[in-house]
Amino acid sequence: MKRPLQFSRIPRPLLRHRYIGLASFTIFFAAFLLSLLVGLSLPIIKSIYLVKVAAVDSVDPTSNAATSLLFGVWGVCGLNALGIGECYGPQLGYTIPSDILSLVGLSQSVATVAEKSILVLLILHLVSSGLSTIVFVLSLYLHSHPAAIIALITAIVTALVSSLVFAVDVVLVVLMRNHIDSLFLGARFSVEFGNGVWMILVAVVMTWVAVVILSSRACYCLGVRPSFPDDE
Repeated sequence: MKRPLQFSRIPRPLLRHRYIGLASFTIFFAAFLLSLLVGLSLPIIKSIYLVKVAAVDSVDPTSNAATSLLFGVWGVCGLNALGIGECYGPQLGYTIPSDILSLVGLSQSVATVAEKSILVLLILHLVSSGLSTIVFVLSLYLHSHPAAIIALITAIVTALVSSLVFAVDVVLVVLMRNHIDSLFLGARFSVEFGNGVWMILVAVVMTWVAVVILSSRACYCLGVRPSFPDDE
């Protein structure tokens, strides 16, 4: 005769340390969404981009000539003064077409910097999103001390990777500013941070806050005490 299944042994989420678990889950789920949205940036999600290169002296708004470039993780869009244009991608490790550079009036040096950096960003965004997923799942089972330790270690790695993503974003903008080279005499361009960079900054801050919260559970510090004497 078969023994009945022991459903009572299946671990339940948020069995103990509910407030810490809910806070960690919420923070890392939000960080996961932010990383995912930026990872699916332009041209998949056209409203999210990393860098904007725009002509300072705008041309006639009625013209169809591209006056700015928006760089995303999967592609690039060339827009005119009215915000209408054409996008290239999505493509893994995309190459910026030379014709769109010539329309805006930029040299190939800007494209070279962008192409090398954005491929690295794509990989880091995927890693950061994956790690955030692991942590927000583990944060539901903080009644287990080993799970809390693993969650804390993974959270620290996630915070470091997210910080690296933000650093690469900043370096990308700085390098593009240093390599701006106009093809047209007297033309001037500005290089601006995209909204995706600020989204990553928010994710970085949230992740480090969650690291502190998980640390309080893992080491029973900052006022956190074992819920039961048999915490495992």
